[in-house]
Amino acid sequence: MFIRTGVERSMVDAFVFINTDIGAEDEILDVLSKMPEVKEAMIVYGPYDLVVRISTDTTENLRKIVSDKIRKIPKIRSTTTLIIAKSIIK
Repeated sequence: MFIRTGVERSMVDAFVFINTDIGAEDEILDVLSKMPEVKEAMIVYGPYDLVVRISTDTTENLRKIVSDKIRKIPKIRSTTTLIIAKSIIK
């Protein structure tokens, strides 16, 4: 088991939950998959349409990615960002 914490590593990881216009999920998934900071992107069922895991070097770059890149993609209605404080990878 490998434990990752924000203190022990230099990268900032976050999940971004995305709501899209109806029927735009595949189109947005394609756009997101081309961003180098996007490590995973999934279409999901539930209160959100997509979940994306992004990784960058600083919280300021995280802010720029979410605000200047992801939120400006046409047909994205809203986002919720959760910064990962600690994770366990099995």
